[in-house]
Amino acid sequence: MKAVAKILSVAPFAIEPMALNELPAVPKVSIAIICFNYGRFLPECLDSCLAQTVPADQIVVVNDGSTDDTAQVLDGYAARFAQILPIHQLNGGICVATNAALAACTGEVVLLLDADDAMAPERIEKVLDALRRRVDGHLPGWTHNSMQRFSEGQPHLGHAPYYAGGRAPQGWLAAETLMAASCPVLSLTSGLAFRREVLEAIGLLDADRMMYQDLQLCTAAALISPSAWIPEPLTRYRVHGASATKGSMVSVEQIKAMRRRAARFDVWLRAQLERRQTGASALWRPLDDQGGYLWLCFLERWLSGEGKDLGLLRRALRHPDTRHGPRQYRIYYYGSLLLTRGLFVSYSRLIFGASPLKSVLRRLLGRA
Repeated sequence: MKAVAKILSVAPFAIEPMALNELPAVPKVSIAIICFNYGRFLPECLDSCLAQTVPADQIVVVNDGSTDDTAQVLDGYAARFAQILPIHQLNGGICVATNAALAACTGEVVLLLDADDAMAPERIEKVLDALRRRVDGHLPGWTHNSMQRFSEGQPHLGHAPYYAGGRAPQGWLAAETLMAASCPVLSLTSGLAFRREVLEAIGLLDADRMMYQDLQLCTAAALISPSAWIPEPLTRYRVHGASATKGSMVSVEQIKAMRRRAARFDVWLRAQLERRQTGASALWRPLDDQGGYLWLCFLERWLSGEGKDLGLLRRALRHPDTRHGPRQYRIYYYGSLLLTRGLFVSYSRLIFGASPLKSVLRRLLGRA
């Protein structure tokens, strides 16, 4: 408890959860959807939004400069359903589109959804129930729910995200987030919902194209309000060619992009803390004291042909973030000690890519 108190309070700075009032008996609910060239999936997405046991008051869909039939599909639905608000804009990237969608949402509760995914009929109902139940003595300001992964012809590819031991994080996560310099919530966009007060406290997302909107939202929200976990798979998460990774962490270009993203995110997150209280960014550890960033720096040098910087690798492997982090990360990191550069790249493709062998490994590890 002393360690937690030290993280949450570094004199004269302190992090306290936002005080929230009870939701109205019948709160207004918005759904925010981003669509780029997913016109073929949009009908299933919108039909799931329209089939909720608790109806949405507003469904905001941002067409982010699509070049397929997204505009026609969206306008056709908007002509038939008054609650659908279409926004057509030039392509600006996912964070620009998310900012536009959230700015247009007027609901007291906002659910996020990607246009290639769909919702279970009870999602709004379950989110509202979760937001009304106190967690750690506080009303939660946001929720994250389990998602059912599926693909064309394969309706049951397992649930995501995966949490070791099935124990998903919830409650007031500020201490854990600050201690690890990362949010323990791993949910993607389509599994997230927020009370308006939390979104207003977060403000605009960094709109750079390399940034991820779900990472920004989860980390900032964890420092503002407790979260509630909903174990039921309330979202159907589509796995297809555009969403399945082609293999990250396997090229110098990808590693450089990840390191730049980490540095940009660090600046954005510190600004979030400063908005809450001047000087509070001191609570967020510097990049060179974050195990994941040290690992990226090592990997970039190694894959660039500079050889293994064993001193930097030793710092990354001995860092508390690594030693106390997920076991699969430790296994991956330690592979760099034993493998040549070429073999390590192949190893990375197996771990981060999409292949039949990976599906077999997921089933063997109980993560299918």
